[in-house]
Amino acid sequence: MSSLVYEFPLNEKCRNYLRLNELLQQTQHCRELAAPGQATALFKALLDIMELLERCDLRSDLAKDLEQQKGRLDAWAQVPGVDAAALARLGQQLEQLVQQLPRAARLGQQLREDKLLSAVRSRFAIPGGLCPFDVPQLHYWLNQPVAQQQRDLDGWLSHLQLLQQGLALLLTLWRETGQFRDEQANAGFFQDNAEQTEMIRLRLPVDTAAYPVVSGNKYRFTIRFMPIGSTETGHIDFELANIK
Repeated sequence: MSSLVYEFPLNEKCRNYLRLNELLQQTQHCRELAAPGQATALFKALLDIMELLERCDLRSDLAKDLEQQKGRLDAWAQVPGVDAAALARLGQQLEQLVQQLPRAARLGQQLREDKLLSAVRSRFAIPGGLCPFDVPQLHYWLNQPVAQQQRDLDGWLSHLQLLQQGLALLLTLWRETGQFRDEQANAGFFQDNAEQTEMIRLRLPVDTAAYPVVSGNKYRFTIRFMPIGSTETGHIDFELANIK
């Protein structure tokens, strides 16, 4: 039976990681501008990324978390039968990111200085604010050759490449090392110790007529399974992974 995985961060840093990773994926999905509305979705994702990066400078946190993962590779290297070559490549990639992130310019700074993005940003909060009479620069840009548009897009996204690489690698390592275990929620309620967990992952059968709502902090967390429609929530079997 197919399953559905939910992820819930337990601190503000991890929330920012997941939000930025989601927005970066959106930029990749929309960058071809192959369908109506993709340009609006792309600019919305870019502007949201700029907004998040203005609130927090993630370079040091991300470098620190990647350094921690690099330390764990040393322990994995002692496991019999491990692919030493793959582990070495991963270690090299982690080392490069750990060195590059603290030295990089403040993330998103180049995007904030772009004239077109600044013009779009100033009108985006207005309902219908991207009409041609509101942002003629955007109207002009949308009617340029595709090759020119792609060059501009490549330039914008290149400023986020280091962030994207670091986040993708960290989240992949977190997800792959977090081991699922069987749990049960009695009357739709479950509580456990967080023990400095960064985020939790829940895996449910896709036909489960409920969805999880999580609240918590670095010490404890609770999960409430909310029923779909008028059904009552009874005992729910699920799988849980604590990511540290």
